[in-house]
Amino acid sequence: MNNFDETILMQALFLVENKIKKSSRNTDINHREDLEQEIKLKVVEAIINGKIGSPLTFSEYKENYDKRKTAS
Repeated sequence: MNNFDETILMQALFLVENKIKKSSRNTDINHREDLEQEIKLKVVEAIINGKIGSPLTFSEYKENYDKRKTAS
């Protein structure tokens, strides 16, 4: 894995860290750390497998929207 990929992974984990911690408060304290690690692992797997990509720019979104609208 190159540095670019590592940077993307670190940014993604940083962005979801607070949400993971907040959500894990609903879990028994004995299982909380395991759950947080499992969620982080799933985020990493999703990025590596290409299930999570860069978001579309507004112009890309509009172009896709217009194509779907005209196809209907």
